Amino acid sequence: MAIIAIIELPGVGKDQYQANHASIFAAPWWPAAGFISHAGAPANGGWLVVDLWESKEALGAFMEQAAPIFQANGMPRAEPKIYEATNVDIG
Repeated sequence: MAIIAIIELPGVGKDQYQANHASIFAAPWWPAAGFISHAGAPANGGWLVVDLWESKEALGAFMEQAAPIFQANGMPRAEPKIYEATNVDIG
C-alpha cells in the first residue's frame, strides 16, 4: 500500500535542503525503488518534506541508502510521520 511520509527538518534552510536534494539525485541508485514523488517547502524555522512511496518498506530501504548522504550534508535525524495513502494520482 502506498504511503505518505511527512518529515520535519528543524533548522534546515533552503541552501542545505537544495544541496542534499542534489546529492540524492546524483546518487547512482536514484531513483530509488518504490519512489513516487517528493516535495519540500520552508516551514516553522526549518524545512518540510512530503514524499509518496509505494510502501513503508521502500521508504525504509531508501532511508538506509541515503543515510550517508544525509550525514554528509549535515541533515538532522528525523523520524517520518507515515500515513496510508487513500488515493495516489500522478499527472
